[in-house]
Amino acid sequence: MIKPFFIGLAGGSGSGKTTLAQALHSHLGIEKATIFCLDWYYNDIQQQPKSADGSVNFDHPHALDQQLLITHLDLLKQGQELNVPIYDFGTHQRLKLTKRISTRQLVLIEGLHVLSLETVRQILDLKVYIDLPDDVRFIRRLLRDQAERGRSLETVINQYLTTTRPMHLEWVAPSRQFADVVVSAQDPVSKMAQMVLDRIQPGWLA
Repeated sequence: MIKPFFIGLAGGSGSGKTTLAQALHSHLGIEKATIFCLDWYYNDIQQQPKSADGSVNFDHPHALDQQLLITHLDLLKQGQELNVPIYDFGTHQRLKLTKRISTRQLVLIEGLHVLSLETVRQILDLKVYIDLPDDVRFIRRLLRDQAERGRSLETVINQYLTTTRPMHLEWVAPSRQFADVVVSAQDPVSKMAQMVLDRIQPGWLA
């Protein structure tokens, strides 16, 4: 079996990583591509790092179970099937249930710290960074967290100011330098997807 081609999709919170991954997946088809999310690998809340004021910092790379994450990526690179964790953003706990995923010719790996973590960068074949102004990203995050994660306006704003923005400046924004291609989320998603596809050798798309 040919080892899969790993495409990393990074960018700030609310930049459109999941949207781009889904667009690429839809274009390539389920037989050729699969999506792998770093969000699956959040530690339980009791194991999360704390910020300066004692609140939980979900935006630091240490918020992820990096050991399990890298183990699973290595296995996926070898062509093995995985039982990946399912994370409940309401309780901030990992469920006992898992989800079965299989490797495909192209694996779309999306997450906040895809390019921040050297251990992840090392196994990527193509590194993509999604750019979007901070104010637009914040509005997107606010709407998403209220609609999908049951968060209040106050908690979203507080988290953004205390951890999300500082961690973006410290970790995520600097990781842009490692990207092979930078796309703007102000462009139509179809244009973003095509820019990524244009960087993939034709043999992988056959």
